[in-house]
Amino acid sequence: MMRRTNLLNWSIPFLTFLLALLLFPTSSYNDSDTFWHIENGRYMIEHKTILHHAIHTFYGDSLPYIPHEYGFELIEAALYLLFGWPGIYLLTAVSFGVLMLGLYRLIKISRLETGFEDMPFICTLILFPAGFWIYYVYFTSRPQMMSAFLIVWYFVWMRSFKMTGSLRYGVLMVLCSCSIANIHAGVWPVIAVFSGMQILADLWERSLRVRHVIVYGAAALAALVNPGGIRSITYLFVVTRHHYNHLINEWKPIDFLDWENIPIVLMLLFFAYILPFSLHNKIFRFMMMAGIVYLGVTNYKQNLFLWLFVPYFAATSISYAPGLRYLAKLRITPKPKNVAYGLAAGLVLNSIIVFAHPPQVDDKNYPVDEMNYILDRQSNGTRPKVLSTYGTSGYAMYRGADVLCDGREDPFITEASKSIFGWTAFERSMYGFSDKLPEIVNADQPDYLIIPIDSSPQHRKQWETAFGKPVFSGHYGFVYDIRSKPKD
Repeated sequence: MMRRTNLLNWSIPFLTFLLALLLFPTSSYNDSDTFWHIENGRYMIEHKTILHHAIHTFYGDSLPYIPHEYGFELIEAALYLLFGWPGIYLLTAVSFGVLMLGLYRLIKISRLETGFEDMPFICTLILFPAGFWIYYVYFTSRPQMMSAFLIVWYFVWMRSFKMTGSLRYGVLMVLCSCSIANIHAGVWPVIAVFSGMQILADLWERSLRVRHVIVYGAAALAALVNPGGIRSITYLFVVTRHHYNHLINEWKPIDFLDWENIPIVLMLLFFAYILPFSLHNKIFRFMMMAGIVYLGVTNYKQNLFLWLFVPYFAATSISYAPGLRYLAKLRITPKPKNVAYGLAAGLVLNSIIVFAHPPQVDDKNYPVDEMNYILDRQSNGTRPKVLSTYGTSGYAMYRGADVLCDGREDPFITEASKSIFGWTAFERSMYGFSDKLPEIVNADQPDYLIIPIDSSPQHRKQWETAFGKPVFSGHYGFVYDIRSKPKD
């Protein structure tokens, strides 16, 4: 019996290693935002400055930009300049490893604060499906890779501070708050809400102390120590102005009837099942539950927080919920450090594979051939003005073009970017590849136009009447040389 138990205990780290190998690196790059994040960071490194204006646009440097992600961009660009695309995966692997360690600590904290000293292995099983979903949906070389683990660790240290009163955790909270504000300031309000919940709970329980007020106040002030100041902290209110953000898929409401969203539905059902067994009549948990439910059903972008914090509730429900409490009695107790070693080994092996076989940009999703064609004909060293779709403009910018609009939404919804139809640059980019395209091209005067191969045949016929035949076709689509078109 002892040998069987030991075998099970050692098989878990090995299984973790195998599962880590299934986190294929190809899913961690080729996100449309990655390209302009790299270019932003590369520009800042080259010019030794922090960007407060949009670069490489039809508008020159005249459009204001809030540097709410500058820290991430500097880190990502530095790794890219040192190692190329494998460097981007290194950041992904390290961020994921630190996140999983944080989620484990989150589970442990949840049990400790509700009086459980033990840590049944079943508690950590939730980390496997949650980790897979988070990796494949959210770890696409974007700032949330780093802000996700920073938010989780802030929460862990906040609850540790609540339980122990140790100023060591208070200092870590302040440093973490400052880090989030400098790496991905747009999500900082989430930790402000968590802190507010904790303060309200302390007031309710009459346990708020002066040192608590000092720590939470210092954490709030530390967030202002960033180049964007208060504007970066309130960035969410900028991008949601006039509901422009709803034009982007990840901000749209979740379609729960779509089969691709089955994991989200299952997680919500699981959350609903465990809630009666995980709240423990604690006001903080009630507030957390309400907040996570709201974020979890709002849209894809905020659904991430459901996956990050369900483990906090699941950690204690397994001791009470029918069906789960029996699993908690299984005598499988692998050492946490051995499981961590298994995860680390899998991520390291994936990193080695990436360095041995560096990834390539998908030329069917991004205009790789098309930009090669354009740049081969740009002999004077200037950046061509290229009008491409919203999702591929970041790639065109990264390759060396000036673009109408890219994923940095905030510069392109300003009054200064308005033109024909009274549309901002963001609106023209989102609505433009339609029957309105000839008029937009005439107004914005790009040098080249890149059209996706899957565009409407009816629209393509209209566009060829307006622009002539394409001068090049590649795996992604077609290139039109607008410079050769007679001026009206």
